[in-house]
Amino acid sequence: MKGPARILSVLAFVAATHAPEGVAAASDRFVPGDPAFVVANVARFAPDDELRPMLEAWRADRQSPQTAVALANAFIERARRWREPAYYGRAEAVLAPLIKLPKSGHAPRRLYAAVLQFRHEFSAAEELLDGVLRENPRDVPARTLRASIRLVRGDFAGARGDCAQLAGGGEAQVGLTCLAEALAGSGDLDRALGVLASVSPAGIDSGYVLAVRGELRERAGDDAGAVADYRAALAAAPGDDSIRAALADALAARGRDGEAFAVLDVERPSLALVVRQAIVAPADRRSACESRAVEWLSLEAARGDAIHFRESALLALSRGDTARSLEAARANFENQRELADVRVFARAAAAARDAAALARIDEWLSKTGFRDAVTERVLDRPPRS
Repeated sequence: MKGPARILSVLAFVAATHAPEGVAAASDRFVPGDPAFVVANVARFAPDDELRPMLEAWRADRQSPQTAVALANAFIERARRWREPAYYGRAEAVLAPLIKLPKSGHAPRRLYAAVLQFRHEFSAAEELLDGVLRENPRDVPARTLRASIRLVRGDFAGARGDCAQLAGGGEAQVGLTCLAEALAGSGDLDRALGVLASVSPAGIDSGYVLAVRGELRERAGDDAGAVADYRAALAAAPGDDSIRAALADALAARGRDGEAFAVLDVERPSLALVVRQAIVAPADRRSACESRAVEWLSLEAARGDAIHFRESALLALSRGDTARSLEAARANFENQRELADVRVFARAAAAARDAAALARIDEWLSKTGFRDAVTERVLDRPPRS
């Protein structure tokens, strides 16, 4: 998830506690083959000194928007910092009762929309944000989140409107960078780069600005500039897995697997990073990394979680399973259309030589004007100008 999603550290996590009891039958229970595979870090969920009073306040009055928002925010912050997806489920459990009330406040709905985005339930998240913005068009966090969701879904025209309002409403750095993404999505890559040239890559959102510039440079064929920008973005936002994955992808695409693997070597990597580790790992570590990625995806299925189709497609493609890769990439593309989604769908369609899938990606590229040098090479299409 890129764009304004980076500002919010939006990761492709699924709420681990979302599945209702009894979803997985006993015969479907997940049993890891590697005894070192971590299913859940139970000790991590013991309330700390900061969290304990928030929990007590919420338990004393579960209908209070203030206590619920404070606790949900704390859960989400821990989910991002520790890469523990179950905390998103805890935030959802705290917020869900408030969302059902006739007049739930803006803050609970914004946070709940963020949780829905983490679960890739983009339509439901956008609907919540639409309501918030109807009531308060100047709600900057809601507009930023809606712009992010629209960019992820490939609704570049809708995102452009939100980004322009952010830029004109005192959020120049975020709004203009967001606007550059929307313009690039609609095919105006040169103009997008021009807009970014007017944005200073400094301050609190520097990681976001540099990462977007890196992506646009990569799409324009400036590989060296893209890698340099991604590295600078990661230095500014080392906890942002979307930037880390983008840098690893850029390095791997240029045959620099060793550098990519080093970039991915972090404590408690997310699934997006684990899958990429499996793809670029050195020969002596590839089997272990691949097993870990396969087991993680199997755990999702056993829990009844929404599947990470992008990661499933990438892993299947690296293993030569073109049929499975195309199935996952096609399902993923119908829900989200970030750069990595476009590329994996194009790669899977080309590897499978599937005429319908190739026609689908060609149709979308033609309709939107979306330009990407890598995708054009994969599809053996002339560069767009």
